[in-house]
Amino acid sequence: MGGRGFTTALLLILIALACLAGMRRLERDRRFMARLRAARAFDPQSGLPLGSFSQDDQDSATGLAQAGVVAIERNRCYIVQSQLTMFRRKRTRVVLTGALTSALLAVLVAILILRR
Repeated sequence: MGGRGFTTALLLILIALACLAGMRRLERDRRFMARLRAARAFDPQSGLPLGSFSQDDQDSATGLAQAGVVAIERNRCYIVQSQLTMFRRKRTRVVLTGALTSALLAVLVAILILRR
């Protein structure tokens, strides 16, 4: 019986850690975008220098540039306004899908616990 309890606890901890990692990433991206908005960095001239950001912020900038919502030109970072609406929809979809998946996994683990 102790082996199953340990496995169950391990699964629940892994689910929680995956959710925390995802939320941490989303929060870091949100703070980075807020920083760019506050600086009104909407074009290359008003963009913020990439060197002024921490390593985490530079990672966020790279990820957001791959998503197309941020552009990095001449080592300066700025928001691509035409992509914001689509990006918000995608992010909302990802958050809802992640929440639903983690809830389903938690329910599945609970069902497995109760059935034994």
